[in-house]
Amino acid sequence: MRIAVVGDTHGRIEPIKRELLKIQPDHMIFTGDFYGDALRLSAHLGVSCQAIVGNCDLANAGPHELLIELLGKRFYLVHGHQYGVKMGLQSLLYRGLEQEADVVLFGHTHVSCCEQIDNVWLINPGSPSRPRGGARGSYCLIDLDDGKLVPRIVEV
Repeated sequence: MRIAVVGDTHGRIEPIKRELLKIQPDHMIFTGDFYGDALRLSAHLGVSCQAIVGNCDLANAGPHELLIELLGKRFYLVHGHQYGVKMGLQSLLYRGLEQEADVVLFGHTHVSCCEQIDNVWLINPGSPSRPRGGARGSYCLIDLDDGKLVPRIVEV
């Protein structure tokens, strides 16, 4: 299974839409800021999508957090502003451990990260349209087969 993780599009979906059409993911996960973008992208691609809202979305537009399971792996989705991710990832890691997550997917910073701490992957796909910190636009691609999870950040 190939999973595209996207977030922080803020209404600009053309760059990531072209990229996702090329790679044809099996599933999409959206980490917030603009929830409606997730709905448009998944409809355009014809793939299922789990999405959460971010701090720039209407509070009632969708869920603030989700815990999902795909092929035996537990994914915890949250935008990240609730856990102060601009200051560090410790609170987010603790929340992921509480949820017994294999992977914590978050956004908010517009800066990608992909690291494993205490057997939990902490992954921020960055932003394909509004990157910060001198980074290029990005998203995350996760290949999941036979219980093996291989994440990588992809620049657009």
